[in-house]
Amino acid sequence: IPQFYMPSFTEYKIRALHSEFKELKKYNDKLSFFDQHFGIIPYSFPDFDPELRFFFENEKSESLLAIFKTERNNRALTERKFSFRESFIFNIKPANSNSSLYSNYILSIFLARRPDFPEWINKNKTNEKTPEILLEEANGIINTIEFRLQNEYDKSFKLQCMSVFYKGFYDAFCSRVLLPEKKRKFTELYLYAQGIIYADFIKSIKIALQEPGNPAELQEMKQLDLAGKLTLMNKLGLIDFLKTRFAGLDSFTFENKLTEIILLITSENAQQKDKIQHILSGLNLKNSNTFPQNPLPGTRVNNFRINKRK
Repeated sequence: IPQFYMPSFTEYKIRALHSEFKELKKYNDKLSFFDQHFGIIPYSFPDFDPELRFFFENEKSESLLAIFKTERNNRALTERKFSFRESFIFNIKPANSNSSLYSNYILSIFLARRPDFPEWINKNKTNEKTPEILLEEANGIINTIEFRLQNEYDKSFKLQCMSVFYKGFYDAFCSRVLLPEKKRKFTELYLYAQGIIYADFIKSIKIALQEPGNPAELQEMKQLDLAGKLTLMNKLGLIDFLKTRFAGLDSFTFENKLTEIILLITSENAQQKDKIQHILSGLNLKNSNTFPQNPLPGTRVNNFRINKRK
């Protein structure tokens, strides 16, 4: 894992920068100045990856762990020190009152790195990777993370990372992202940002599917029978969304609620209730028997914490 890159500066340049830095009164201005000249994020975090391989490939997971370990053991990440005939220190370590400003600034940088998803989807879609397939794969990855968070209790680093990522995803999905109130680690802020970005990715795919010709099935929906409608809803991730939305209900109430909403969406009459439940049981629903009893976003694991809701 590369340490932060320190560009070469002449003594004259450092003296000039240091004088300018000392004149800054607002903490946000100091953060911006520091970032512009020295880079405020000192590690090379992975770029956006629709497959989230830093969760599922050991080598990439180890790279993320190495960043975390280095960050945890390095207390000088908020300063840059230059020594010539005297020392020049640029320090942005936040006081308690500035902790949230510091973390929010870092989070904003991670979020700014998200791709232009409409352009990304248009560029990356192929006959083998249509928007429908991209959406199915993305939903499958989220389902896998949900399943592991509900069924694994080893508190491994990878599981902690998934917990923070999922919280960002869930918060963005519900349009109620809360900014950090305290100083957080780069790794935590990166993972939370990736969750927000992934929710935006899925939303962008769904928007692409609504464009003319994507998918053809939407244009033929009126001709679909009940099984066809449910299959299409499943492919578009609507059933997964309803599963997540009503995950806190007991199994009997959940089944009835899900069926009632499907009746409304499909404009079918109530007599089709048993048929809907029969069709759903035959679909390839990921984690169809696993529903979280407590909202995953409330999870707090060791050093990885994002503010709980009040």
